[in-house]
Amino acid sequence: MSPFTKNSEMTSLILDSLPMGVLFCDMDYIIRFVNKAYADLLSRRPEELLGCDITEIIPHSRARVVLRDGRAEMGELCQLGPGNALPVVVNRIPVRDGQGRLAGMVSQAIFNDPEELKKLSSKIDHLGHTLNQYKRRIKASLAPQYSLRSILGESAPMRRLKQQVRSYAQLDAPVLILGATGAGKELFAHALHAESPRAEGPLVSINCAAIPKDLFESELFGYARGAFSGAHQDGKIGQIELADKGTLFLDEIGEMPPEIQAKLLRVLESRSVCRVGSVNARNVDFRLVAATNRNISAMLSAGSFREDLYYRINTFVLEIPPLCERADDILPIARYVLSRMGLEHLAFAPEAEAAMLAFSWPGNVRQLHNAVVHAATMRHGDMIQVDDFPPDTLPSADLPLRAVAAGDLSDIMADTEAVVIRKVLAEQGGNVSRTARTLHIARATLYEKLRKYGISRRGA
Repeated sequence: MSPFTKNSEMTSLILDSLPMGVLFCDMDYIIRFVNKAYADLLSRRPEELLGCDITEIIPHSRARVVLRDGRAEMGELCQLGPGNALPVVVNRIPVRDGQGRLAGMVSQAIFNDPEELKKLSSKIDHLGHTLNQYKRRIKASLAPQYSLRSILGESAPMRRLKQQVRSYAQLDAPVLILGATGAGKELFAHALHAESPRAEGPLVSINCAAIPKDLFESELFGYARGAFSGAHQDGKIGQIELADKGTLFLDEIGEMPPEIQAKLLRVLESRSVCRVGSVNARNVDFRLVAATNRNISAMLSAGSFREDLYYRINTFVLEIPPLCERADDILPIARYVLSRMGLEHLAFAPEAEAAMLAFSWPGNVRQLHNAVVHAATMRHGDMIQVDDFPPDTLPSADLPLRAVAAGDLSDIMADTEAVVIRKVLAEQGGNVSRTARTLHIARATLYEKLRKYGISRRGA
C-alpha cells in the first residue's frame, strides 16, 4: 500500500523535503501552507504559522502589492522577521486558479545560508568584473586608432586636407575619401570619427575587398536565427548594427557587389536594417565614411557602381594627394619613421635624401615607410645611403653629385629631379601625358618643371 493516501499529503512531504523555504497565502493574506525550511527562517514551527496573517508575521511583506498587481517579484533581497538578521533572497509569485483568477501568492526563500549567499555574491561580482573587461576590450577594438596627429605631413596640401577633416567631422553627412593605395585613407577615416561628436561611439571598419562575395550580406547586415544552413542558432548581429551611434567605415567600397550596393542604399535611406532571414527592421543611427582607390567615374560609366548610391555617399569628398605631389612631406615622414624605430641618431646621406625626393613613390606613405625601415635595417654605420634602400625603390646610379662637395642640398635635389624627368620623358617618347602619369604628377606640374629645368620634349 502506498505511504501517500492523499495528493495533498504527498505534496506536503515533497515541499517539506526541499532545502528552500516555501509559503503560500490566500487573497486575505492568510498563510495556508508553509514548509519547515521557511518556518525555520521565521524561528517558528509550521503549525504556529498556519492561519496567521503574513503581514503580521513579516512586517515588510510585499504580499499586498503582489496580490494587488498580479505581478511576480523575483530575486528580492529581504529580511523575513524583525529578529532575523540574515538576508534572504525571495521570489514572490502570484497563483491563479483554473479560470485565471488570482488565488493567492507563493513566497519562495532561495538562500538562507550566509555563506552560500556570500559565494553567490562573489560569483556575481566576478562575472560583472569579467563582463566589464569584455566591454572595455570591445569598446577599445571599436575606438579610433588614429587621430589628426597621426597623419604626418605639414605641406600646404596636407594642411588644407586636415582643415577639411575638422570641418567635415562636425557634420553628420557621409564622406567619400579618394586616394591611391597607401595614401592613408584609413587614417583619415579614423580622424573624421575622432574629431566628430560621435567620437565616444563605435568605429566599425569593413574592408569590402576582404569579404568573400557569398558572406558579404550576412557580414554587413547580420542574420536571424535559422536564416540558413550552418547559421549560428542565435543569429548574428551585422556590422551595420554594431556601428549604431557611431561611424561605419567602408574601405574599398568600389569592391562592393552591386546587389549589396542596392541593399546598402535602402539602409541609408530608411535608417533601418533587416537581418538576413528576418522581416523585422531595426533602427540604426550611424555616420557613413567610405573610401576607394578606384576611379569612381569610370565605374559609374561602366555600370559597376550604382549612381544613386554614389550621390548618397559623396556629400563631402576628401581627396588625398599622392606623396609625389607633396614632396615637402617626404623627408619629415622618413625621419619620423626612424624615430618610431628608436633610431633618431641616424641620418640620411645627402644623395639618399635627394633620391627620396626625386622618387615617385607609387605606393605612397606605406611604401616610403617600408623603404625607410628596410634602409635603416640594412645600413652600415649611422648614415643611411642610397644603396641601403630596396633595389626597386631608389635609383643608385646616375645621380648628379656635382653639388655634394659644395654641400648644396637644394641643388642636389633639383638636379636629381631633372635627371629623373629627362629619363622618364625619353622612355615615353616625349609624351607629356604619359610621363606625368608615370611620375604620378599633374600635367600642369610637369610643364612647370620642364620650363624650370629647360628640358625640351624633342631633346628627350
